[in-house]
Amino acid sequence: MATQLGFPPLPQSAGQSRSGRTLAPWALATAVLTGQAMASLDGAIVTVAGPAIQHDLRLSDAMLQLAIYSYLLIFAVALVTGARLGGKYGFGRLFGYGTAVFTLSSLACGLAVNPVMLVAARTTQGLGAALLVPQVLSLLQVTFDGERRRRAMSLYGLVLAVGVAAGQVLGGILVSANVFGTGWRPIFLVNVPVGLGVLAFAAGRLPAAGLPTAGLPAAGLPAGQRAGQARLDLAGAAWLAVAILGLVVPLTFGADAGWPAWSWAVAAAGVAALAVFAHHERSLAATGREPLIDPALLAQPGTRRGLAGIFTLHASYGGLVFTTAVYLQQAQHYSPLRSGLTFAVYAAGFAAASVTWTKVPSAWQPRLPAAAFAAFATVTGLLAWLTSGSGWPWQATALLVIAGAAHGTGFDTIVHRTAAEVPGPLTAAFSGMLATINQLSTVTGIAIAGTIYLSAADSRVLAPMTAVLVTITAALAVTGVGVHLPGRHR
Repeated sequence: MATQLGFPPLPQSAGQSRSGRTLAPWALATAVLTGQAMASLDGAIVTVAGPAIQHDLRLSDAMLQLAIYSYLLIFAVALVTGARLGGKYGFGRLFGYGTAVFTLSSLACGLAVNPVMLVAARTTQGLGAALLVPQVLSLLQVTFDGERRRRAMSLYGLVLAVGVAAGQVLGGILVSANVFGTGWRPIFLVNVPVGLGVLAFAAGRLPAAGLPTAGLPAAGLPAGQRAGQARLDLAGAAWLAVAILGLVVPLTFGADAGWPAWSWAVAAAGVAALAVFAHHERSLAATGREPLIDPALLAQPGTRRGLAGIFTLHASYGGLVFTTAVYLQQAQHYSPLRSGLTFAVYAAGFAAASVTWTKVPSAWQPRLPAAAFAAFATVTGLLAWLTSGSGWPWQATALLVIAGAAHGTGFDTIVHRTAAEVPGPLTAAFSGMLATINQLSTVTGIAIAGTIYLSAADSRVLAPMTAVLVTITAALAVTGVGVHLPGRHR
């Protein structure tokens, strides 16, 4: 559930590989979209397999959360850096490196014998995805133009939209099949032959060039920046990673440990690291260098409101998908396949709304973000009521379709509106920030919802699932008021 990052066309010469044996256009599209599909599937496929992984490796609830979101966390903080590396050293080269790292780390995940090995491998997977994913759109832009580019972009959007639903279903099938008694492990091992196939097919045959010296805005790079002069903000990426870890790790492990003193100390360190990150980014921007996140973007009130809305939508999704998978499989004793099929309808609603909201009369479109938040909040409120008993009625599954549609409508309309208000020189920086927010919000949602679910298990006030849903409802309702504030909408 990500947005497409816009790139202007490159000169045709930029598409030549070092060997001169560049893949035919649609063969190239097949290779890079297969790589994108692996990364898109991975976040969803692991969620539905979470309870099986937890049982087999004897993970605590907190370690299960960490195993799921460690991939998303590293993916988020390294994504913009991966885009810049592609612009600097070549899209095809970085795609190959990313695919190799992702494939090898998938093998390590599938062979993991303890929680530490699994989390380390998942973290490396996230790094591979951060190198791989930004190059996909760039390579499609390098290769296609005109009507063929429109068709290629449609396929790219389809891969993103279908990835979550397919991940839920495929994860359920693989875990339920228990292939040769391997349980959950095929959800990772299936990436190995696919990744090796992509590498064997495309190695040395993808465009080697990065950004031309005329200046192509990559995600997070301003127009006019020469590729060879672009400096990577590795310090900024490191400070952001430390800050996010400092904030989400106490949320993940603190409740289970009874909120000891170390959890508050780590959270305070996370806040301090976030302040250092903000100061570092301002300093880079003031001296004309390239920050990971341009502070000028956050100076725009419309941008702040838009990003807050996107963050809340994705965090609500992350928390909902994680806790629903745990609730259905542990409390309702659903099989992984039935659980995956149940939540797959959410992704179907998201995909349908993403391609139909533009058909709403233009006079109504400015009201869509607020309407989407209201619909999403209403659905989660109804789900809280429906799950307050001891079951999961069919009406709950039907409501997930509406929740997905509300998420898709809200996300796409807010991105469209916010991007229209971003000044031209900051457009590429907005793309990079948006890609980062998309992943970090899901991490945050998993951490917060998981903590609430775990804490409520020891409380007699609300059932765990109900407590999570009430919290999501409140967050959506409050944020929905903010996205409806007047602004210069187009």
